[in-house]
Amino acid sequence: ALLAREPHAAKELRARVTSPNGTTAAGVAVLDRERVRDAIVAAVLAARKRSTELGAS
Repeated sequence: ALLAREPHAAKELRARVTSPNGTTAAGVAVLDRERVRDAIVAAVLAARKRSTELGAS
């Protein structure tokens, strides 16, 4: 909701709400290390591809 209301980039908003060495920073570090962003992007692309396939039939 904050991202939709604020004219800032997601990376900037994340920096504004993440305390250095805090709990969010620890969680984000794990997400980055485990490449969760890549997995989410791959999942969205796969869903889009399948949606196109289903729409063509």
